[in-house]
Amino acid sequence: MSVARFDWRGVVSRALFCLFIVFAIYNPSGTSFLHWVLAGFDWFWVKLATGAALAVICMVMWRTTIGVLGARGVLLVIAFCVGMGMTGLHLAGGALLAGNTLLVGALASLAGVFTAGLCYSHLHHRLGGISHTEDLNK
Repeated sequence: MSVARFDWRGVVSRALFCLFIVFAIYNPSGTSFLHWVLAGFDWFWVKLATGAALAVICMVMWRTTIGVLGARGVLLVIAFCVGMGMTGLHLAGGALLAGNTLLVGALASLAGVFTAGLCYSHLHHRLGGISHTEDLNK
């Protein structure tokens, strides 16, 4: 079995995937899964299937991230994301504090945590042959 090499394109694709999943579940613009579910009971089975798929994807990403990074690693990535956000706010002169900027920053930080976990899991698998998807049934 061939494993894809680890380069910047893999990191970008994982980051875009994590951003898509996080912002598909909830975003402040009103076009997320949560807003769609709260809009009414039409399309019930489609909403249920979409919610189940999003839940499974999030569960797999969370278990992989926690399995690879651990609690300390997750806190380190969150601290890094908060530091980057604070630096961006400082460089922008505080002009970014309007509206839902902090909420979007928190969601982007969650996507950053998932991205770090998925990338580190791929790097572990690439270098050591360690697979982090074996213990999902615990």
